Amino acid sequence: MWGKTTFTSYISGAWCGKRSVPLRRSGLTRPPQTYVRNRSCILAFTTFNNVYFFSQIREKNQMGHKQEFLTVGAMGHASCIALTIALNKPDRKVVALDGDGAVLMHMGTLATIGQRGPPNFHHVVFNNGAHDSVGGQPTHASCHHTFSITDIARACGYNKTFCVSTEEEIEAGMKRLMGQPGPVLMEVKIRTGSRSDLGRPTRTTFQNKDEFMEFVRS
Repeated sequence: MWGKTTFTSYISGAWCGKRSVPLRRSGLTRPPQTYVRNRSCILAFTTFNNVYFFSQIREKNQMGHKQEFLTVGAMGHASCIALTIALNKPDRKVVALDGDGAVLMHMGTLATIGQRGPPNFHHVVFNNGAHDSVGGQPTHASCHHTFSITDIARACGYNKTFCVSTEEEIEAGMKRLMGQPGPVLMEVKIRTGSRSDLGRPTRTTFQNKDEFMEFVRS
């Protein structure tokens, strides 16, 4: 019988210097979505991004969840859904919160976003260079000296792309991201690892979908 204890954790040796990045996702005192206005739509990628945002932000501050949709079981599709909403709701800012593994899984979406060019599309990619929630296997994005998500997005037609790696840079970067016409991408370079006591979403995917759809229509 398979279970969560079937495999034990380990640290991979192939990291391309990734350990030099100082910031961890759980170390953020003010995560990116707290800079987003109440009328904006947030699409968040699954696993640790969703779990962290849900347990550390919404639940801790007793905030509702109608503003965001958590793309559970749909790795790589947060930006696709965000693009569709941005095109159909040009009066609303749309923010896609992604991971490097998700971007790599559906990299063609970057080209579609760049070529459709919605000015209300804002993209945040957390790059820890690993598939952190399924074992921590390194991704190609861990090799910063040979691989650049920002360069790829820019070549695909994004209006602006830039990279941050400290909390101070994130604060300035979010203001920059939300203050200029899109599509804009901000890459946040972070270390691997997360807290072991993260909570889980307490609402079903259907509940999340229904609340989010009502919010988008409002």
